[in-house]
Amino acid sequence: SNVDESKPADGDIRRGRGPWPASNTYQSVKLWMAQRLEPSSSIPSRETESVCRLLLDDVSGLDRGRRIAERWQASESQLEKLSILADRWSEGEPVQHMLKEAHFMGLQLTADSRALIPRPETEELVRELLNQSDKTDGSHRFLDIGTGSGCIALAWKSQRPSDDVEGIDASESALNQARTNSEAMGLRVEWRQQDVLDSPMDWPEQPFDAIASNPPYIPNSEKNSMEKRVTDREPHEALFVPDENPLVFYQAIVEGCASRGWLKAGGILGFECHRDFTQSVCDLFSADLWKNVERKKDLQGNWRMVFARLR
Repeated sequence: SNVDESKPADGDIRRGRGPWPASNTYQSVKLWMAQRLEPSSSIPSRETESVCRLLLDDVSGLDRGRRIAERWQASESQLEKLSILADRWSEGEPVQHMLKEAHFMGLQLTADSRALIPRPETEELVRELLNQSDKTDGSHRFLDIGTGSGCIALAWKSQRPSDDVEGIDASESALNQARTNSEAMGLRVEWRQQDVLDSPMDWPEQPFDAIASNPPYIPNSEKNSMEKRVTDREPHEALFVPDENPLVFYQAIVEGCASRGWLKAGGILGFECHRDFTQSVCDLFSADLWKNVERKKDLQGNWRMVFARLR
């Protein structure tokens, strides 16, 4: 397909650039896209395949099954858009930021640099906490500490509509993203700007039945070994902690739950953790105050979650 390179893409000053696919059939375009996304490899990685599918879904307006069934062929403007998206990916932009959306437990959230992009491991935390928490009728109180995009709080509210759900974060811009998400979904969550490292003594008014947190847990020293796509595009305050005190948020939360009335007796606390620190997090729970302390692996086989009940 010969795309006119002098013509800007719809709604975008940036121009697509070749090389272009051999033909505009679905198979040909898919192969071309995979090579644009990962030029160094003859067999695309799982990540490349997933990004390729998301970009094709977005630009074609069809899912993979319909692209095959309807023998979709890319128009010139669609090839132009795909070429620009492939370049943005090569420059390190996360696919969720390009599409301005991320998916979490069946919810569609806005995604941009104000908050972390929701990860599949965090879904596992929410599902496990739902399994372990009180399912009796009536309204329970649920708190998400360090809510970011609001994904945990919103997923909880979507599964337990009668619960009172609150999400707190130190970042006002992250909370604005969470508010946008809850308004778009019509899910009522109370959002509050609050830093657990210096929470007021008069908060909360009454304890919660269940608390979840996926706090910052990556030591600063690991920054250099991480993907630029994460370190350049996602908020550092949501990712990193000082090397000398990587459990700073876990300590504050365990302490707040046990001695400052955040969690009610018999209530459950669930954490997402760094795979190297789950045992250290378990060690923060003193046996006289907590019971049922356990850690669990994620689907990748890494230690990832810690759960405990207040006595």
